Amino acid sequence: MTLNLNKVSDAYFDRIFASKRTESPVAAEITARVLLVDRYTTPIISMCYTQSQLLSNDIILVELIESQNTLNVMKHLNCIVYIKPTKESIQSLIKELANPHFNSYRLFLNNTINKGDLERLAEADEFEVINQVVEIFQDYLIVNDNLFTINLSEPLIAHQVNPVVEESNSLVSLLLSLKKCPIIKYESNSLELKRLSSEILYNINSNSNNNLFDDLNRKADTPPLLLLLDRKNDPITPLITPWTYQSMIHEFIGINKNIVDLKDSKEQVTLTETQDKFFRESMYLNYGDLTDKFQKFVEAYKKETKQSSIENLQTQNLSELKKMLTKFPEFKKLSTNILKHLNLISEIDKEISVQNLWEIGELQQTIICELDNHQSVKARLSEILDKPQVSTVNKIKLVLLYSIRFHNTNELTLFINKLNNPLVTDPLPTVSQIALLNKFKTMFNSNITTSSNNNNNNNLGNIFQNRKININNLFNNNKNNDPKNDNIYLQYTPRLNEILNALVSTSQQEATSSIKSTLATLVPDNVAAQYGSNVQHNPVQDIIIYIKGGVTYEESRLVYGLTESNRKINIVIGGDTILNSGTWLTELYDRVNDTSTTHEDDGLVDRRKQLREIL
Repeated sequence: MTLNLNKVSDAYFDRIFASKRTESPVAAEITARVLLVDRYTTPIISMCYTQSQLLSNDIILVELIESQNTLNVMKHLNCIVYIKPTKESIQSLIKELANPHFNSYRLFLNNTINKGDLERLAEADEFEVINQVVEIFQDYLIVNDNLFTINLSEPLIAHQVNPVVEESNSLVSLLLSLKKCPIIKYESNSLELKRLSSEILYNINSNSNNNLFDDLNRKADTPPLLLLLDRKNDPITPLITPWTYQSMIHEFIGINKNIVDLKDSKEQVTLTETQDKFFRESMYLNYGDLTDKFQKFVEAYKKETKQSSIENLQTQNLSELKKMLTKFPEFKKLSTNILKHLNLISEIDKEISVQNLWEIGELQQTIICELDNHQSVKARLSEILDKPQVSTVNKIKLVLLYSIRFHNTNELTLFINKLNNPLVTDPLPTVSQIALLNKFKTMFNSNITTSSNNNNNNNLGNIFQNRKININNLFNNNKNNDPKNDNIYLQYTPRLNEILNALVSTSQQEATSSIKSTLATLVPDNVAAQYGSNVQHNPVQDIIIYIKGGVTYEESRLVYGLTESNRKINIVIGGDTILNSGTWLTELYDRVNDTSTTHEDDGLVDRRKQLREIL
């Protein structure tokens, strides 16, 4: 079975909003319902379910359980409660049960609830208004079919919840929702992953006592794999300018829980592959194919609306007239969607032009994939650093890539001096940015690798001699999302590509063996009992990837391409956040500043507050 997060979500929400057969006869007569959620489940629903879908399921009101003091008594409504079983949400529900605002309650918890909290709820239900209690497992956010994030929010820290335990609980809920009991592999050089993997193993083994993980793999010939990776082992991928649609939107505009704020039009738009056919078909397209597809999309709309215009309808019979008129709401929706994507693509196009990204993006690929010799790359980088029109941040990203590729301290000093020249750099780099440039090559492990075609083409350096270039000549069609292609802007592939190829490969090549040796393995009791002692050497088909420190949309695109080219492999990927270059640079500045934390007068003085500047 293909790992598809949206199908999991649909199954869960069908269950939550199912017919009221479990309710009492009196409650079943009530049609309208209210949905009571908490701050954790609100984004889960909003990213998977539209307002019209809620209305179609008789949900006429959505309220926060934390705000029950402001609720009106509405005994003519039944209530569906969908919350995360945290201490604060359970306490809020207990307060609600002490003074019920609604007729009856069906309780759905998005993760496992402990016995003590369940007993407290039972004791609080003096009016016997709870008709049903169900554990479902969606303690994570679904972004794409193959992409998720977990929601480690500040309230957890405020309530002194161990973040490792909470992270583990969310990942275990993901495993249960996918019905997988996996072996666990993690990068052995990461202490954070060692702690997380141990907690997940303990969680799986202890939940096995509750039969939650029993028989999950009964139909699988090979065990699934939970692959835990650390962003620190690939600091390069978030710095590379992306050239595919969803990635570019996040890089240039920003996507927050599938919502995009369009600054020029001062409106918010929603991006979801389940509700937007054009986005679903275009999200992984490179910029050249995207513009071509959008043009065809607009032309098809014009042709369809012209044929269905009022003038043309005058010659139709009544049945044809009725048929055509019913299409007009659909045309209105389609035109709104066209306008949305026109605004998005226009904003991307503007950013590419303003930031001079044709040249910068090509040089990024050349540096990191070694598409030209060292001296030529140095000369080209020096030339760009002398251009006042290139932003400070883009200059810094180029120097970071250069420093990690060529490791030359003298050249780095030369480049930093250029950056500090107010005649060519505005604004001047901050203290944090200079500190990052000096420390970047030593901050991370020395085993950082990159992937490229390794075909040095002498003509690549001359691609920008003619500035009037056709976009489609640069972005060759790459329908299968093959990481190896002739597109100058898509030469780089994330380190994840090498790891996945090593895991699914049956060869014993030295490179494959070397990558596998960096991964430690933990095997849950159920998996060992079912597959035997050599379980970790079995071929892999189902892979669930979690990147601690953040995942990128480009890694999601890579996963999509691999599964499309090999239908025997099923992969989903996620992280604790979705990065773009801006958020990753902010994280890097924080890491650099944390190394300067000092003690003074028996108190901790955080240098981050002194050094960090707003870009």
